[in-house]
Amino acid sequence: MSTDRSDIAAALADATAIVDVRSPGEYAKGHIAGAVNIPLFSNAERGDIGTLYKQVGQQQAIRHGLEVLGGRLAAFVDAFTPHHGQAVLVYCARGGMRSKAVVSLLDSLGHNVTRLAGGYKAFRNHVLAELERLVPPTPLILHGCTGVGKTQLLEQLSNALDLEALAQHRSSLFGAVGLTPRTQQQFEAELLARLVELDFSQPVWVEGESRKVGDAILPAALRDVIRTGTAVLITASMATRVQRIIAEYSRDDPAILAALDEALHSLIPHLGRQRVHTLSDALHAGDLEFVVQTLLEEHYDPRYLHAMRGYRYTLEVNSDDLDDAIAQLRAFAATQGAPAADAPRRHGLA
Repeated sequence: MSTDRSDIAAALADATAIVDVRSPGEYAKGHIAGAVNIPLFSNAERGDIGTLYKQVGQQQAIRHGLEVLGGRLAAFVDAFTPHHGQAVLVYCARGGMRSKAVVSLLDSLGHNVTRLAGGYKAFRNHVLAELERLVPPTPLILHGCTGVGKTQLLEQLSNALDLEALAQHRSSLFGAVGLTPRTQQQFEAELLARLVELDFSQPVWVEGESRKVGDAILPAALRDVIRTGTAVLITASMATRVQRIIAEYSRDDPAILAALDEALHSLIPHLGRQRVHTLSDALHAGDLEFVVQTLLEEHYDPRYLHAMRGYRYTLEVNSDDLDDAIAQLRAFAATQGAPAADAPRRHGLA
């Protein structure tokens, strides 16, 4: 029997599958982390129905929607077959007609399905409220110049928050090359989902980021944590840093090469036209070592060191040997005081 769920955190925790029945365009702008899109209507169809609703009325809009869906209703239902037997949570924009109709139909066919009351709008309000409340009580912040391996370290530290992975952006001028950056809404949804997974009774590792990761803006509460948390400096030799950066980009993909060159030319106001042209020629000649080292020495390092002046670090770790660095970081985390007894363990729950 279908039911409505208004407790968003509980509804998400209980669901084994989450289905977004909004249009592909709505889904692309932002959706619940892990949700699959089985759209009731296409982008164009949703637009037509919305126009009818506003200009003619609800009944005419419903009738048109039924006419549009009629010929492919069986295919729509079949798309839920992989989720038969799972606890399926369905949502639309505001928990209205679309999700109600889908839940009623699936329930009649024997699916274990519930509807998220308030839909995606309610979820968004939940996300924004939780992101201002749910912050690691014992944060350990990794700092260091570009290429020292902070991302590689976070990947191996189990209780870690990798903001660049969540944003799908390396948080640099070349950060979007080869990636598809997430929208602000999707970044926030993914961020909350990861925060829920973390163990707040233990120290949480976070990379030291500024206000933004690419175009994604960090919640104010998390920015405060990054600014005031225990600072750990990661260092590495120039040779190591250069090779790690090069490894992130494909040398053989023309699209990536073009994107790198475009980003490089945006540095003309900072490095000068002649210097950028020299670097562009080296890029196309395949001399990535020269390009990367020059950018580190003449652009990235001076800007980073200026921004971080005055910082005081509790620990400094060299990461030329990643395994050794991981061992040092884990040992350090074990020495850090646990949060207060009443601090949240997971998802802000006692």
